[in-house]
Formats: sequence, structure tokens, C-alpha cells
Amino acid sequence: MSSDQKNKIRRKIERMPDSPGVYFFKNPRGRIIYVGKARKLVSRARSYMQAHERLDPKTKALMEAVDSVDYIATGNEVEALVLEASMIREYRPRYNIRLKDDKRYPYLKITANEEFPRLLIVRRVLDDGAEYFGPYTDAGAVRRTLKAIKTIFPLRDCKGSFRRRTRECLNFQIGRCRGPCTGKVDSDEYAAVVRQLRMFLRGHSEALVKELQRSMESLSEKRRYEEASVARDQIASIRKINERQHAVDPGGADEDAVAIAREGSSACGVVMKVREGRILSSEAFMMPVAPSDDIIASYEVFFKLYYNTSLDIPPGILAQYELPDGKLIGRWLKEKTGKPVSISIPSRGHRRKLIDLAEKNAASRLLTPRGRKTSAKRVLGDLKKLLGLPATPSRIEAFDISNIQGSVAVGSMVTFVDGRPLKSGYRHFRIRTVEGPDDFAMMREVLLRRLDRLKDGKSRRPDLILIDGGKGQVSAVMKAMRTSGLSPISVIGLAKRNEEIFVPGGKDPIVLSRRSPVLKLLQKARDEAHRFAVEYHRKLRSSGLVESGMDGIPGVGEYRKMQLLVRFGSLTGLKNATEDEIAALPGIGPAIARKIHEHINGE
Repeated sequence: MSSDQKNKIRRKIERMPDSPGVYFFKNPRGRIIYVGKARKLVSRARSYMQAHERLDPKTKALMEAVDSVDYIATGNEVEALVLEASMIREYRPRYNIRLKDDKRYPYLKITANEEFPRLLIVRRVLDDGAEYFGPYTDAGAVRRTLKAIKTIFPLRDCKGSFRRRTRECLNFQIGRCRGPCTGKVDSDEYAAVVRQLRMFLRGHSEALVKELQRSMESLSEKRRYEEASVARDQIASIRKINERQHAVDPGGADEDAVAIAREGSSACGVVMKVREGRILSSEAFMMPVAPSDDIIASYEVFFKLYYNTSLDIPPGILAQYELPDGKLIGRWLKEKTGKPVSISIPSRGHRRKLIDLAEKNAASRLLTPRGRKTSAKRVLGDLKKLLGLPATPSRIEAFDISNIQGSVAVGSMVTFVDGRPLKSGYRHFRIRTVEGPDDFAMMREVLLRRLDRLKDGKSRRPDLILIDGGKGQVSAVMKAMRTSGLSPISVIGLAKRNEEIFVPGGKDPIVLSRRSPVLKLLQKARDEAHRFAVEYHRKLRSSGLVESGMDGIPGVGEYRKMQLLVRFGSLTGLKNATEDEIAALPGIGPAIARKIHEHINGE
């Protein structure tokens, strides 16, 4: 920067007011390259005109690129904070920390400005009277969520004017729409469905389930059984979704956990949304950073940028670090939501664990940025570090059990070498010593038989044994290991419900990001063992080795047979069940329940 240019910028700075506002630097082409906020504009802007040697490297580079400076005065610091975040998002200045691709994050939109609202995926938030939920960083997950929502809440999909229609579309015929186009539902009834959808998107599932239960009971009392069955199916679908959400707070709080991790020139911020004590979602945002950027400053910038665009701000936010502008941010969030928002830094308990989990998710995301394939060698190296193994687990053997209430129980083993399945290392096991549905005992038998082969030197020893299950299955394997007298082999369990990794003697499970290549490799091996076991079990059943009292019922296949046996325990239990009890199972309904009841009871 020339001396004339410096003098020109100094004169501009001296004319700035001694009040809150936003200042911004431009390059010779007029593009904004840095935006900052200040409680006193003139004082803050002067600090950039210090002697060159007193500036940090990033500020030196900035000032060498500056051609002019300008400002916008605001009424108070909160307005300055909001304007700063909005300008960073709009202009994406080169020398500011910013969210990567932040203009492309999807939102869910309820067109509340329409008489019969729709639910859409959009990438722009407009001031159009609609309601928006987001932002979300995983577009695929948003599409899957939308698909699930359409099966629970029957909202219309049609665009434009639909009042002139004389017949309903296919969505009405399959129960995915209430038919407002032909007057099948009035605006009040439709509004009730939209209200329930809002509750679901805000994570208030328990309150929604209670409301649907009251509705189902009321409809049943009025003998409106078809409508009651719709409410029943809604409850079942919502509960199924809730089962996949990890419970972290017994008090059922609504709060966010915000954490950041950094590696080289990249940082990742994670916001873990907890609603009614369950993890509703975990959103990860990549940010380019400079080597000289302070981690706490980067964290505060991420915090402000996220909540500037977030449309779902809970009453409590758990922070990883103390925010320099914490009080100001608290005032801003209160003005934005119309209610107090507490920002706390937990030091212990389940809230501290939640922050640690968010940080682990951020660190995991940094290991494998989106769009970059990771070599099997690197994934196995990361797995070794994660588990603290003595050697890289090049050879992994995964085990699973398949049975229906103990009937024709089988076990499976699949082998992965260097991250790839080795078909010659696949084995089947018929359970010989266990009677009845005891998965732990079955797993122990399978492992003892496998370990005996290893002890005799007839097979190559694995570096890691992977079990489909949690603490119980891992304990069964460890007992088998001690009984065999073989020198210990590393063992882990991968539980399906929350994809948690269990290690022997570990107090808490290891939770990885769903995008983690390490988790994906373990899932691949676990799921292959499950597929191989189920395939063998079906082969035995189809060969006539197993006969069931439910064979021959129209519309009842293997899955529904398993569903019925799991629910009622045995054929005797099923015979004693009423048609209504059978129909209450998800996906069965009154018609199939009647066929099952008649067949089982010989009618």
C-alpha cells in the first residue's frame, strides 16, 4: 500500500463515528475482502493503521490488499453483530472466517402463507410468510426425512390452483393426502395436521405421541376405527424414528451442543441438536481457516454465523469455549427468539459428555472431508488409533447369529482382509448346544468353535473380532476367549440401534460420526455377517427343515412371521391373542389380522 493510499484510508477512518457499527475493507476492484464489527468504529478501525511490524501475518496480508475502507453505523452492538454476520454470509470476504458453501444448505419450508400448506425442500429463506426449518448440511438426509414425513403427515403435493379438480390424485388413494382439492377435508382439519408436523420438526415427539394417543382413543370410542388405525400407524412410525435417536438427557431438555475441531487450514463446526433429551440431528459445517487464526476466535465466528441463519434456537446452548462476546450474543439471541437463551460451558456430567461427543464428530469429519475417498490403509490405521490396538487390524472376522425364538439357530463368520471381503474366509455354524432364544449363549458357542480351530493352527488368526451387538455379546465372546485358553484377540461390538462401538471393560460406548469411514467399514463387515447368517437361515427353512404353524397364510411372509413370534413369544401366545392385538402390529392391519386369527385357530 502506497503512502498516499494510507493517508486516504486514515482520513476516511478519522471521519468514522465513535459509535457501534460495521466497517469493511475493499480491494482495488471494489470487492469487499474483510468485514468487522466494533463497539466504537473509529477506535477499532485505527488499530489497523499501526506500524507494519506490529501486525500479525494475516492482518499484514489484508492491509497489503486494501484499497479503500467504508462503514455502516448501527443503533447498538446487537445490530452491529447481526449486520456483520449477514455481510460475511452475503459477500464471503476472503480474509474473514466463513462457512464453506453456506448459501447452498437446504431448509424445510412449510408454506404457511397458503390455505392448505405444503412441505418443500428449499435453499433460500425468503420473507414470504412461510415457516422454515434448518439449515441442514446433509441434503440426502433431508430428502429421506421428507419421504418419511409424507408417510406420517398427509399433506398435499400439488402446485398452484387445485380447487377446480373433480377427482383426487393417487396420493389421496394411498393415504398420503387428505384431499383438500375436492373438499374432502376442511381448512381446520388440515391445519391440525400442519400443527402436528410443526411439533415433529421441532423435536417435540413425546407431546405429539400423547396427543395422537388421545385422538386414537377418542376415535375408537366413537367407533371410527379406520381413522383410529391411521393415528395408531402415525404413533408407530414416530416411535420407530425415536428409537433411532440417542437419549442423552433424562430430564428431557431442549438444547444445542456447539463444538469445533481444527486440522491445518480446515476447521469443522458441529451443532448437535437435542430435543426432549434425544439427539435429533448433528449438523457439520466446514470452514477454511488461516494458520494464525485463534481457535476461540474461530469458534465464536462459527457460533455467530450459524445462529444468524438458524431458525430453531432452543432455550439452552452448551458451548465448548468461553465466548468473548458471550453477553452480547445472549442479548442478540433473546431479541431474535423473544425469550431468554442461556449459554453455558458444562464442566461435567451428561452435558460435558455431549460437548465431547460434538467435538469428536467434528474431528472425525476433518479426517475425511466430503468428496474425498479414503484408502483402506488409512481407515485401518485410524481404526487402530481409535481402539488403541497393538497392530493394524488387516484381518477382521465379523460374527452374527440368526434365529426365530431359538428355532433353527445359526451363526455366521465373514472375513475382511485390508478392508475387503474374503469369500474363502466365510463360515456357517449350526447351533448345537443351546436351546431356546439365548443369543449370548449362541454367540459363545460359535466363538468357542472358531477359537478351537485357531488353537489347533488350522486357520489364520484375525487381528480383530467384530460382533453384531453390545455389551452382552462382547462379554459372551470374552468368556469364550478365557475358556479356550487362547492368547487374547482384540474384540469389539457394534450395536445397530445407535451404531455404538463397545469394547471390553469400557464404561461408555464409542460414538463416531455417521460419515466416518471407520464406522462405514465396521458397518459393512457387520452387515455382511448378518446377510450371510440370514441367507443360511432362510435356506434351512426353505429346505423343509423348519415348519411353522403360520405357513400358508396369504400375505404373511418371513418378516411378518418373525414379527408375530417376537411380539407374542410362541404359537400358543399368538393363538391366545385377539384380532385387535394382532392388528396393532405395524404394517398388519385388520384384514390380515383376521386371516392370521382364523388360520391359527383352524377356523
